[in-house]
Amino acid sequence: MPGKAVGRAAVELPWLCPNTDSLVRLAESPASLSDFASADPASFVFLVRFALGEAGSPFVHPNDKLHSATLPEIAAAYLAATSDGWLNPNSPMIRTVNAVSNRAAAAARELAERTGRVHPEAAETAARLAPLGWFAALAVDETAADSVLNWELDADAIARRLAARWRLPEWLANIVGQLNQPLDAVATIGTDLDLFAIVGLAVRAAEDEIADLGLTARCDTARLASHLEADMADWTSPRVHPGGAEHLGSSEVGLDSNPHRVPLIANLLRAAGQSRRRNGASLVMRLEERIDDLHRAAEELADREGAKLQNAKIAALAEFAAGAGHEINNPLTAISGHAQRLLRTEQDDDRADSLRAIVRQSQRISGILRELMQFARPPKAEPETPLALTVASEVYRELLPLAEERGVRLELVNGAADSRLHADPRQVKAALAAVVRNGIEAAGAGGWVRLASARQIETIYFEVDDSGPGLSGRDADHAFDPFYSGRAAGRGRGLGLPTAWRLTHRNGGALRHVAEAEGPTRFVLSFPLATRDSRSERRSA
Repeated sequence: MPGKAVGRAAVELPWLCPNTDSLVRLAESPASLSDFASADPASFVFLVRFALGEAGSPFVHPNDKLHSATLPEIAAAYLAATSDGWLNPNSPMIRTVNAVSNRAAAAARELAERTGRVHPEAAETAARLAPLGWFAALAVDETAADSVLNWELDADAIARRLAARWRLPEWLANIVGQLNQPLDAVATIGTDLDLFAIVGLAVRAAEDEIADLGLTARCDTARLASHLEADMADWTSPRVHPGGAEHLGSSEVGLDSNPHRVPLIANLLRAAGQSRRRNGASLVMRLEERIDDLHRAAEELADREGAKLQNAKIAALAEFAAGAGHEINNPLTAISGHAQRLLRTEQDDDRADSLRAIVRQSQRISGILRELMQFARPPKAEPETPLALTVASEVYRELLPLAEERGVRLELVNGAADSRLHADPRQVKAALAAVVRNGIEAAGAGGWVRLASARQIETIYFEVDDSGPGLSGRDADHAFDPFYSGRAAGRGRGLGLPTAWRLTHRNGGALRHVAEAEGPTRFVLSFPLATRDSRSERRSA
């Protein structure tokens, strides 16, 4: 569809075209399609649209809809009507997205079986369709991942439009393209919250393990885990079974995988259908745009409320810090000065020790006030384009002595060695060091902390894992609040994590705690990737 943005072209796709093998199976042995679902996402989407079983899967009652004459006739009609929508199984990005889809489906099924709250088939179906917007965009342009910012519509908006245009069941449409919405927001449209929570956690697990597609970038996993808390004990999301993916890129019938290049397929499917009729296109478009506006408003409202609360805390803290700097520092300086003067002439050892304690505690209070001011009013960021490797290595070298002193093994994994970020390197190092120091303090003797970097599309990520005690749901909610007293033992109660949060956001990034049912405690810092323009600006400056 030349001349259109990828997102606009994607939502106009009449279907995702199954591979040749899938269409042959549909015509000759439809029951075998259940073994092919993980290999051909387009085939799975087709069956969801036209043969969805009662429990939420195309394969629950195969003798009913799968064996009907309607399915091959519908496939033949679409195949004859359009050459768009085919997913190239040899495309690396399509393989990656399909791996996320399969990984999420496996995790959702196991979690549904474990909790017993929703039908496993429904959970698997919804999770497998989570990357629907990505599949549609890649069907339009295999290189779409290189220009995500130019899509005009993001993957969520594409998925929502397709769910409506393709008339997916309401329970499914309320999940697909919605995972970045707050739990309270989706509840108002009648979404099954148990299904939403299970699918959200499964997709996040898949993205964390394979690739970040942005499907759960704004998903509050701690809240979802809390919703399922009674059934979440000891759950570990499974690794996807490699079975279906082995068939990608190969044809079992020895034909070209693209059915548009195999004329016999049309005859096999008895091509005699009519073109998809478009009705009320302009009205549908206006309604879809209105829905997008409502989604954006809901997201902005959630952001504003969260930001308003955090900003209120920061404003109160800044006001306190400004007053404290004047009201406390002056008498504190006098106390420390008099104690040091008396110490120089004091002959009694006990009184000298007391005076030294006064000086030490005065200096400690002064240090706390300085940290408080740094948190409340950090200096203006001065962006540069440092290498991620350089930043991570400097933090590693700085904190290695502390780790060795505490008996903690500190590891450095460089996954983004040749990538540059666009941020103030001093503030990034300060933020990263605060999070790593928090991990060292929590891990304790015999523990470990791992600092890793990675690049995903337009973002540089620093992941800090540690073997210390994790954070409960309530503690995670307050992880970045200054002086929060309810944190788990070993987690600092000062300004380390809050200051890291402030510095990260000041540089256009984000800091979040990743809740894991089992495994290490993980904090993820993300910063914008340095573009060619930002490097040019830096050199000209």
